[in-house]
Amino acid sequence: MLYLLILLLASSVLAKNYTERLIVGHFPAEFAFGVASSAYQVEGAWDADGKGKSIWDVFAHQPGHIKDGSTGDVSDDQYHKFKEDVQHLKWLGVTHYRLSIAWTRLLPDGTINNINQKGIDHYNAVIDELFNNNIVPFVTLFHWDLPQGLQDYGGWENDTIIEHYKNYADLCFKSFGDRVTNWITFNEPFITSWMGHETGVNAPGIKDVDAEYRTAHNLIRSHVKAYRHYDQRYKTAQMGRVGITLDTEWKEPRTESPADLAASNRAMVFRLGWFANPIVYGDYPKIMKDKLAERSKIQGHAGSRLPTFTAAEIAENKGALDFLGINHYSTNFVQATTSDKTKPGFFNDQDVAYISTNKYAWGLRKLLNYIKTTYGNIDVYITENGAADCGTNEDQVRVDYVKRYLNAVLQAIQDGCPVKGYFVWSLLDSYEWDSGYTVKMGLFRVDFSRPDLPRYPKTSAYFYKSICKEKGFTQSILDFRAFAKDRDEFVYGQFPAGFMWGLATAAYQVEGAWNEDGKGPSIWDDFAHQSGRIANGDTGDVACDSYHKYKEDVQMLKHVGVTFYRFSIAWSRVLPDGTLGSLNSKGIDYYNRLIDELLANNITPFVTLYHWDLPSALQKQGGWLNESIIDRYNDYAKLCFENFGDRVKLWLTFNEAYVISWLGHGIGIFAPGIKSPGTGVYQVAHNIIRSHVKAYHSYDTLFRSRFNGKVGITLDIEWKEPFTMSSADGYAAERALQFKLGWFANAIFGNGDYPSVMKQYVAAKSKSQHLLKSRLPEFTDDEKRMNAGSYDFLGINHYTTNLVSDVPNTDSTPSYERDQDIETREDPCWEKTPVDWLRVNPWGIRKLLNYIKSRYGNPTVYITESGRPDVDGVDDQGRISYYKSYTNELMKAINIDGCNVKGYTGWSLMDNLEWSSGYSLRFGVYYVNFTDPARPRTPRKSVDFLRNLFSNNGFYKQ
Repeated sequence: MLYLLILLLASSVLAKNYTERLIVGHFPAEFAFGVASSAYQVEGAWDADGKGKSIWDVFAHQPGHIKDGSTGDVSDDQYHKFKEDVQHLKWLGVTHYRLSIAWTRLLPDGTINNINQKGIDHYNAVIDELFNNNIVPFVTLFHWDLPQGLQDYGGWENDTIIEHYKNYADLCFKSFGDRVTNWITFNEPFITSWMGHETGVNAPGIKDVDAEYRTAHNLIRSHVKAYRHYDQRYKTAQMGRVGITLDTEWKEPRTESPADLAASNRAMVFRLGWFANPIVYGDYPKIMKDKLAERSKIQGHAGSRLPTFTAAEIAENKGALDFLGINHYSTNFVQATTSDKTKPGFFNDQDVAYISTNKYAWGLRKLLNYIKTTYGNIDVYITENGAADCGTNEDQVRVDYVKRYLNAVLQAIQDGCPVKGYFVWSLLDSYEWDSGYTVKMGLFRVDFSRPDLPRYPKTSAYFYKSICKEKGFTQSILDFRAFAKDRDEFVYGQFPAGFMWGLATAAYQVEGAWNEDGKGPSIWDDFAHQSGRIANGDTGDVACDSYHKYKEDVQMLKHVGVTFYRFSIAWSRVLPDGTLGSLNSKGIDYYNRLIDELLANNITPFVTLYHWDLPSALQKQGGWLNESIIDRYNDYAKLCFENFGDRVKLWLTFNEAYVISWLGHGIGIFAPGIKSPGTGVYQVAHNIIRSHVKAYHSYDTLFRSRFNGKVGITLDIEWKEPFTMSSADGYAAERALQFKLGWFANAIFGNGDYPSVMKQYVAAKSKSQHLLKSRLPEFTDDEKRMNAGSYDFLGINHYTTNLVSDVPNTDSTPSYERDQDIETREDPCWEKTPVDWLRVNPWGIRKLLNYIKSRYGNPTVYITESGRPDVDGVDDQGRISYYKSYTNELMKAINIDGCNVKGYTGWSLMDNLEWSSGYSLRFGVYYVNFTDPARPRTPRKSVDFLRNLFSNNGFYKQ
């Protein structure tokens, strides 16, 4: 009769609807705010200090069991880093930490005959460290890592395990019970039973459709044995509590039909009631016993596949818990079905169809009300709840998840449910069982690529910290976000009238004809001809042969529908030795033909004067390290202005001055291959700025009134996003922007000088290196006046975003990189491309443009390069997605934020020589067959996408 009453009350919960809403409110004063972990997932040190092998040590070492082939041998190395992790707990402000003890660290073979004192000492140290920091330990005795020594004798299917488990529990109670007053006997016995012994997905990997019930039976008996042992021997003195953690989804009926309501109840009984009913009421649920008895008979078993408790065991079982731990992550929608009764198996036994799994927080509220109704006022702790993702620091998914689910707990408490605490899973990214390290669930990111396994707080850590501090939800906490709600939304609309669309190339990358018609050698000709400089020994000697095929290139541009074509002039094609005395008329003629061909097809020429290919003759005189280059460059610029300025109205003095300085003269991986990371890099940049300024003023004075053109410079810059929400990382991200963009932009678009933070840092580093003056050169007052405002527009080459953290560099070796005291990395969730340095992050371009608007007074900007490498073939869906998302963010920056952007340039028109990568990377919207001497071009699918984008001048909803 009692069972029928419980069933009736439970059905009323099943039929009750809750709407998902968030409320402001606070938890009871003694509510436990915690985070959780488990030994095998975080400790590492798998065979250190006398630890024995567990079934997970063995299972993970066997090929094919773990998704990424990884193990927990090292994991987070919490065995050695627990003090650091306790400080992370303290920073979070949690009251409790749920951890598990590795049975084999205390008893290497699982038996009391072999006690490992070093294991006991370790956990004593952990517990003491928690207590010293006012954090309450909440200890799990068994989190799936059974000693392999016991598994060899049958493990949980052997009745002798019960006594072994009791002995292990006794050792823990005796060793730690003076400080640990919250004990969980087992974590998720369902997983141990079903995934470990029926499906074999988890250790020990047994696949037996009858083993799950035998395993569960002994797990329950072991729990009861340990509970009663504590109750009789330790409870009075230690005043602790012992519970068990069960995992369950909420089982929501697909419809409100009686059949589906019954199926929902049946599913809850089979999952939660399987373990909860014996411990609360003494025996398995009647529904479960009846189902298994019926099916076992049909399947030819002499008795039920579900074991039977004796009358004495039922009496012993009943009430064998002080609290109930619940691990909950999602809701299942279920409906009634009729399963094949001849087939054994846990899910087949239920006559329930599982339709879908969803992350509905109201499911947790329903579950807690169901537990209250079904099992009475047992204290409940949510011992695990959290979200998995790919590991981003800006983990809005986790913020939303914890916000919604913990708020549902608050509402359940208001319903009268006796919930006493909540633990986020988990403190750290860790080893997620058969998924290995492929999913991340931590509030703290762990960098598994580094041997020191550093931890970094994610946005969710800051969010949970605020909840712990407030002990509930204020409106500001409910409004908390990792990023703006509309950040990743795609919007429809158009760019402003007159917005310019283009594609880009550079002379050395496409022209070929490296020594034809009087052209002199450039530093890239020399560099590429040196062995080992370029991938696969490639050179630009022929490249795309655009010197001969420029008319075909123009027709390609016309087909795409560009407004302009950005190309560069090869200095050594017009001035073979770099000086006016070597003027090559055939070079002048070539560019005249190209410009005329563009104009004849209504395409505006957008010309870069210098795209890295310095004449070799000038390099022999010191190149950009020699101040004489300033006048040589100015002569070259004036020659171009004079010869082409009547038709060219958009000029770029330099492409990516940073690359010339750092890659060419700092680390030497680009031409001319000079390695001077501490001094030469700054002198080159200094001379580039001065060269730009002189050429700009030459145009302004001598040519502007005649030709009415505009002169700018192209700077390359990633968006620099703080790695964490710390103020230190915020300053580091700003410093990174100043050291790269501001290095050149501040002098030209700002106050005429280098950024103050750059001057301060380089000066301080130089002083620490015992230098008499800063390695960063100084501008004279006259130069500063000439520098400031020496632009008509800013060209920006933007491809990706970096995450930046503050990392003081103690290496005293002079270096531009080390001067910054930063570290950069990429978000693991951003889409990868064929190159490590370029991950797809569309919103970075919008943030960058807003930064430029704010920092430099909203100058006219052209995006002069943007794109990604993709497949060798023509179906370049990755490139289409890139262009679509980046240009959409660009449109937001213009139309919503008011950024003064006038054009966008895709890199590149066609596959070409990608510098030191040779022809191995393909950025082109046209495929080029470099194995064919004719260098045929084939349009990729991105051509059609860009044609539509350019002709529509934006995005129309279909």
